[in-house]
Parts: sequence; C-alpha cells; structure tokens
Amino acid sequence: MSASSDAEKSKRIEQTFDEFNESWLVYWNAYIDLQNQLYESLKTAREVTWLGATDSAKMSEINAAQRQLFATMPRRLDYVPLGQINRSMDYALSKINELLAALFSEKEKCKRLEDAIDILTDKANKTKQELQSES
Repeated sequence: MSASSDAEKSKRIEQTFDEFNESWLVYWNAYIDLQNQLYESLKTAREVTWLGATDSAKMSEINAAQRQLFATMPRRLDYVPLGQINRSMDYALSKINELLAALFSEKEKCKRLEDAIDILTDKANKTKQELQSES
C-alpha cells in the first residue's frame, strides 16, 4: 500500500471513530433519561404498593420484599481511565463484538421492560377503577 492509501485508510478509521463517539453521546443521554424516568416510576409504583398494606404485618412483609429487591439493584458504572485502554485494532474489534452482544441483550431486555410496563399499566388502571367505584 502506498503512503497516501495508508493515510486515507487512517483518516477513514478516525472519522468512523468520531462518528461512533457522537452516537455514544446520543446513547448516553438516552440512557440517563431512561434511568431517571425508571427511577421516578419505580419510586411511585413502590409507594402505590404500600397502599395495599392493610395492617402493619402486611407493611413489614412489603418492606422486606422491597428491601430484598433493592439490594439486587446494580451499582453505578465504574469509569476506566483512557490510559488503561489497549489501543490495538484486534482489541478494538473484540470490544466492538462485546458491545454488539451487549446491545442485542439490552434490546431484548427493553422488550421485557415494555411488556412489564404494559402489565403494570393494566394493573394500575384496574386498581384505579376499583378505587373510583368505591368512591
């Protein structure tokens, strides 16, 4: 390969990574928005479950179950400084393959989340109807 071909290839790779970085920022912002919204809806749904506590024993049971669930929540992301990243192209390809697998899994989990949202919405609407019929 000529020096100009190598330079062109290097420039294309650089541009591709720049575009990837821009898409990562779009993804990150969407991730944070979703995370914040999930927290708000989770908090509100948690409070609604407390309304079903007919006595203190039931409240204790609900609190214990929720404590166990909250204990299983993942912690914040660990930030790895750039200096610890291997910059070889073979490593880059393996990381891209890991990313693609993680994104596929994430998409499947988003489908499960959509199904769970539909179920919770249905139950919330039924509960609301019951409460309104009591009024």
